[in-house]
Amino acid sequence: MPQAERSTVQGPVPRYDPRVRVPGRGCQDVFDALVAHHASTSVIQDFWWKGTRWGGRTWLASYAGAGAAERFQKLTDGLKSCGTLVGQTSEGRLNSRISQVRTAAFGDEAVTLDLSSTGPDGTALVDHHTWVRVGSLTVDMSDRGAERPPRFPIDVVIDRQLDRLTRESRT
Repeated sequence: MPQAERSTVQGPVPRYDPRVRVPGRGCQDVFDALVAHHASTSVIQDFWWKGTRWGGRTWLASYAGAGAAERFQKLTDGLKSCGTLVGQTSEGRLNSRISQVRTAAFGDEAVTLDLSSTGPDGTALVDHHTWVRVGSLTVDMSDRGAERPPRFPIDVVIDRQLDRLTRESRT
């Protein structure tokens, strides 16, 4: 990404241990999908703006058998009943409101959602997620602070990631 000052890659991504418990009907399934809890393996790529501001992330995960399709179904079912993700992670307290957003057609299946929370300095934070399944793979592409310039080019990331995934799955 030309707008990013730097990019870091983490993989395979360790699972939350102990598992983060998220109360509420369907909320555990939403959280587990967003952190690739049931994946065979996953890798994260973070994009950083100047001033060490986190701009966006891709989280690619691989699942055995029909696991990716099952995770997608659990995510979309969970989004019907879960309005807030609340819990305690190793990074701190999780307290995000969920809003589903109209999703363009990507991959085999896709869903888009916003996670809204309040930052440590009292500012509103919005993480915009597009979660896509292509065969046995999923990728969650997200940005943070989309309301502030420079905006993370999430559409460019989605196009590039999905081009790679669909090209690889065809060969």
